[in-house]
Amino acid sequence: MSTWAKAPDLADRPQQRAAVREGTAADRDTYLRDGLRPVRCERCAACVLAKKNSPQHTSVQWSAESVRQCAEFAAREPGEVAESCPDLQRSIAAAAHDGRLPTTDGNFNGNRRSDFH
Repeated sequence: MSTWAKAPDLADRPQQRAAVREGTAADRDTYLRDGLRPVRCERCAACVLAKKNSPQHTSVQWSAESVRQCAEFAAREPGEVAESCPDLQRSIAAAAHDGRLPTTDGNFNGNRRSDFH
C-alpha cells in the first residue's frame, strides 16, 4: 500500500530539505512581519503594527499594551468580544491615505507611496 503526500518529505535529500525549511521560514517572516508599521489610534493613542497588503486587506498586530490602552476595548464588559476598533480602523485608513502606511506593493489609490514618516 502506498501513501500519497502533497509534497515530498525530502528525507533522502537533507540539503534540499534544509533549503525548503529555510525558504518556508523566510516566507512566514515576510508574511507576518515585513511591511508592518506602527500606527497610533487618533482617539486613544493605542499603538498597533499594521500592514496594507492591498487597499482592501489590512493586517493588524495588537500588543498586550495596545489592547489595554484601546478605549473601544476598555468600554467592553468583561468577556464581551470586540473584533476590532472602529477608531483604530479610521486611523489606519488615514495613515494609508496620507502615505504613512503604504501597501506592500508600494501603491495606494494609484500613487507611489514607499516612505513612512
